[in-house]
Amino acid sequence: MIAGILIKSVITLLMIPCVVMVGDSRSAVTSLGPDPSQPEMNRKSEILTLQDFTKEEVKGVGITLSREVAVHISGVGGGNRSFWRDWDFSDDDESSQMFAAGWIIDANTRKMVWEMTMENTTGNTAHRECEETITLKQGSYEVYYAAYGFVSQSPVSSYFGNIDRRETRSRQNKSSRYGIGKFFKELFGSDNFNEEFMDYAKNDWKLTISVNDQDASSISSFSAPQARPHMILQETRLGDDAVMRKGISVGKETAVHVYALGEGRNRDEMFDFGWIVNRETRDRVWEMRYRNSDYAGGARKNLVFNGDVTLPQGTYDVIFCTDGSHSSDDWNALPPVDPFNYGITLSLKDEKDRKNIKLIEAEDIDHSAFVLLTKVHDSDFKSYGFSLSGTTKLHLYGLGESSGDAYEMADYGWIVDAKTHKRVWSMDGRESFHGGGATKNRLVDEIITLPKGNYIASYQTDDSHAYDTWNADPPFDKEHWGLSICGADKNFNPASVKAFSPENEEGVLVQLIRVRDGRHVRKNFTLDRPVKIRIYALGESDGREMADYGWIENTSSGKTVWEMTYRMTSTAGGAHKNRMVNTTLLLEKGDYEVHYKTDGSHAFGEWNDDPPEDQTHWGITLYKEE
Repeated sequence: MIAGILIKSVITLLMIPCVVMVGDSRSAVTSLGPDPSQPEMNRKSEILTLQDFTKEEVKGVGITLSREVAVHISGVGGGNRSFWRDWDFSDDDESSQMFAAGWIIDANTRKMVWEMTMENTTGNTAHRECEETITLKQGSYEVYYAAYGFVSQSPVSSYFGNIDRRETRSRQNKSSRYGIGKFFKELFGSDNFNEEFMDYAKNDWKLTISVNDQDASSISSFSAPQARPHMILQETRLGDDAVMRKGISVGKETAVHVYALGEGRNRDEMFDFGWIVNRETRDRVWEMRYRNSDYAGGARKNLVFNGDVTLPQGTYDVIFCTDGSHSSDDWNALPPVDPFNYGITLSLKDEKDRKNIKLIEAEDIDHSAFVLLTKVHDSDFKSYGFSLSGTTKLHLYGLGESSGDAYEMADYGWIVDAKTHKRVWSMDGRESFHGGGATKNRLVDEIITLPKGNYIASYQTDDSHAYDTWNADPPFDKEHWGLSICGADKNFNPASVKAFSPENEEGVLVQLIRVRDGRHVRKNFTLDRPVKIRIYALGESDGREMADYGWIENTSSGKTVWEMTYRMTSTAGGAHKNRMVNTTLLLEKGDYEVHYKTDGSHAFGEWNDDPPEDQTHWGITLYKEE
């Protein structure tokens, strides 16, 4: 993707009849008054001018018309049809071929009423002029201008760069994926790409709104964006890598309006998006997806959801997340037509329902989790044992990677019963949500109930696309790549959960585990009566034979009473040669010796292929089955 560097916005406005402040800008807006050189009936009053984009990328101001008014628009921007067509960036959309342009939206409907495009501008690439007069009906409008990037051309070359005004990103650009503009500069020998952009941003690009002198008194200004009515929650102007969580309590079923602006593309590959989840059930009552969103103007990837959602009585978390590019921090393509509302806003459908909803603290997973297997890197394995003193409802929150089949997981977590080693839960692609970024990023967010007992939670990754080494777009919640477990019941008592070490498993008769390459380990034991034992062993097959395996000998007779063979094993996860057996055997009274032997490769901590899921039990364990 060709991108570079981005900006935020200051608004220089010239308004009537006094000095005002617009949005977060510190630029003053003053009236120029009528032009005395014009006949009285044709004199124009300049209502506002948006200009000087050297420090800010987007500027905007609101105007209110007390009656229908003819508005004259004079603008200078930048765009290049042939460049975008060559690179196939524009999807034949004239406005997306502009890298510096202005537009006007209806402040109530948030819809576009006018914009600068390649069709209504003339001139060269970096200086395209627009002169139009349009009629605006009585109402409120917002005027915006954005200059996010630059196309520079010479007789022998053309190159594009996204202009990121953040100092830290500018320095990082020398080696980052956002530095494509630098690549073109070096390739074609241009040293003044940024300087050329800044010259146009300061001295050329602008948008001016004027009206006939007699209409000036019909226009007043306000700070954009216009506040939405009956608002209960607003998180907007979100920047890169943001994860916003807010909690709301609903005392009675209430209809709310959701207005959300984000980024995504087909196949429901969402990058900046949000959802609302029931805290008690983890059911999503609303989610912003490509299929339920509309085009938000500007770049094709800009999306908007604008609709109603009914919230039954309960407690909810509102989440909105962004990835590492194209946000209010720095747009790497044209922003949506409503740029200052980038993020999510919740409003009441009826003001009388305000008593039904109150804001509360969002769930803090890091604070409430008693298992945190997170920030898991490539080819890594983490596990943690825990004991439950009684039947407990648990909230499982995990991020992982699906393989070619969306239902098969490459990075995933699971929970086993520490006594039986049977799996009681696993991250399942069928039960997962898109985790943001690449479609293979999957999020599991669910409630399960486990009885009293000892458990081992584990998480493993393959050799690519994990924390800090992503080979595709990362998930929205990178820090929680892995598995987190929290108590789900509001009456959950943290004292009901204790740490559990597999070395302290109940009923262990003999255990030889974590066996490395080229070892032969053994241990004796004696039974004073016949005992039913359970054998749990992991090893390696070599074709149809076992390369790493265990066996049991009766030391009195010297006979082998049990041996791990390929036919009795099943797959242990990871490489096909990883094999597992979990079976029972009745041993008579007597003296015995347990053996476990490995060959010269592929054992605990020294894998030459994908490891098994239960790495720590590579070896053999005997349990008494009382």
